[in-house]
Amino acid sequence: MKIKKIFFILMLVNFSNCVDTLEKFSYIKSRDRLIKSINTEYSGIVIEKFSPRKNMESTHFALNTGDTICPTNSIVMEILNIGDSIRKDSGDNYISIYSKEGELKKTWLMKIPSKYREDDRFPVQWKGKWMEASE
Repeated sequence: MKIKKIFFILMLVNFSNCVDTLEKFSYIKSRDRLIKSINTEYSGIVIEKFSPRKNMESTHFALNTGDTICPTNSIVMEILNIGDSIRKDSGDNYISIYSKEGELKKTWLMKIPSKYREDDRFPVQWKGKWMEASE
């Protein structure tokens, strides 16, 4: 009976360590994806709005510049239409959207969680930028 209890306790400790590792990996992956997205530059005409998951609101858009597919937030998706021209500069979290009529709309692209801003590995020059994009 003691062996079963010890085994059970060891399994719980091991499971807890695995969960901690997965959470840390997920955090690092998400933070790095956010930084990469902010560092990505693109421009073109929106040819499609879609969600990679079935039966969900659009979360991504595709541009006419080859294989450019961009994830974004619901604010962008609400004001973005097929046929709009967009521009996003490298190292910037803003996207400029030009409607077919030439109207300019500018908004933030990616939400930046506070925990990323406080992370030592988050770029120092961005820590105080785009505060309206934080939670």
